[in-house]
Amino acid sequence: MFPELSFDEIPPLPGVTPEGLSEWVAHIRDQEMPAFGSTVDGIRAIMDDDSASAGRLAAVILKDPAMTTKVLRLANSAYFNSARQGVGTISRGIVVLGFDVVADLAIGIALVDGLLQGGVRKRVEAELSHCFFAATLARGIAKMRGDGRAEEVFIAALLTRVGEMAFWCFGGTKAELLAEQLPPDCTPEHETSTQMAVLGFRLRQLSVQLTREWRLGSLLHAVLEPSARPSALETSIALGHQVAGAVIGGWDSAPAKAALTALARHIDRPEKEVRETVAALANEAARLATEYGASTAARGIPASSEVVETVTEPLPTVSPAERQLAILRELTALIMSGGRFSDAVYLAAEGILQGVGFARVVVALLTPNRQQLVGKYGLGAGGEAMRAAFALTLNPGGKDPVDSLIGTAQPMRLAVSRGHLAGIVGTGPAAMAPIMGNGRVIGLVYAERDVGAAAIDDEAFYAFVHFVQQMSMALVTTHRAGGGAAP
Repeated sequence: MFPELSFDEIPPLPGVTPEGLSEWVAHIRDQEMPAFGSTVDGIRAIMDDDSASAGRLAAVILKDPAMTTKVLRLANSAYFNSARQGVGTISRGIVVLGFDVVADLAIGIALVDGLLQGGVRKRVEAELSHCFFAATLARGIAKMRGDGRAEEVFIAALLTRVGEMAFWCFGGTKAELLAEQLPPDCTPEHETSTQMAVLGFRLRQLSVQLTREWRLGSLLHAVLEPSARPSALETSIALGHQVAGAVIGGWDSAPAKAALTALARHIDRPEKEVRETVAALANEAARLATEYGASTAARGIPASSEVVETVTEPLPTVSPAERQLAILRELTALIMSGGRFSDAVYLAAEGILQGVGFARVVVALLTPNRQQLVGKYGLGAGGEAMRAAFALTLNPGGKDPVDSLIGTAQPMRLAVSRGHLAGIVGTGPAAMAPIMGNGRVIGLVYAERDVGAAAIDDEAFYAFVHFVQQMSMALVTTHRAGGGAAP
């Protein structure tokens, strides 16, 4: 009677095994991998916005320190950064690699992290091994054909079996039951019929539905639901998976030889050259899986004795001082070009996090009546939650640290007792500095380290203040350019 009150999906109660495809989709989406879905939603919203800035993407990544570290490591790898341009910040990585490449890296890292946190079993490790090998092959195939969009091909191939990976990771007793009835050497037909008998649906259907739920891209949709005439990119992904699956049984097995022959036809290269290329890509896939944090899965990728392992010289280690200088140069260039205030905030905050060594940063602005201070940006581990709670009513002339800073415009290091901030922020070493506009305080930057971290010495404090001053300069430049005080 009231269709608007009906439910398309009703997730199972906690502790109850899901039944049917829709319940499994809801279970994985809402209970097992909500963080992954949230990350993808945030990144896809930015990618779909033609006016979105690099700073917004950097902000999403910077909320997760582990993801930030992995993105920077991958951005400096020869696989993604063939020119070997040093990348010390997420913002720089977006410039060097491109917006979409960094976004796809973040999605891939979020997937692997989500699976590894769920208690990985041998089936999941095998799926990850297969998918990293297939993704590396698919990217290599697309590059050899000159099709372009090679990085999009990589992430689509990596996510092709997202439903299988999620099920084996979070399937519990159902996964154990299905695993018992699937021998290692079973045929695809037997695997499909067993899945239908145990679950009532095929795991590939779970991949299709999760791909829709998480909006994982049109190319992946096309691969999972192929048309009668697949595109060259779709074929590259399919061949990547075909070769990866065949080689697992041995490089000289009949399925491997047949798959390599089909690949040679697709890229119009001699079979001997194709075999050597695939062998090299297998070793590259193992290195890449390790960089993503899936070292156990990396060991499951079949290496070939035909390839002599080569060690790429790592980029020189970047010291905090060098990183600060690099970010300050980028900030200066951004300010001189009249860039957005929000981009300057993200870049300066990255300097405070990565260069100065703080764990969280909140940028808060005064309301027009100057009676309240409200969080506007939050970065670092827990920074967004802190920003959401950052709503303070001021007491002009009061002795509270926040009131004092607003009144005197003087930066300060904070003791454990945080006054207005108690209960909102942590208790680790912290500092605050004012954001200035037209000669008066219009907001502040609060930054803190984790409990037990090193105290904030003079060098770190002055570096922190310098980055905040750059925000003020960006604000003045934006205002003069007619962009408004603070977007």
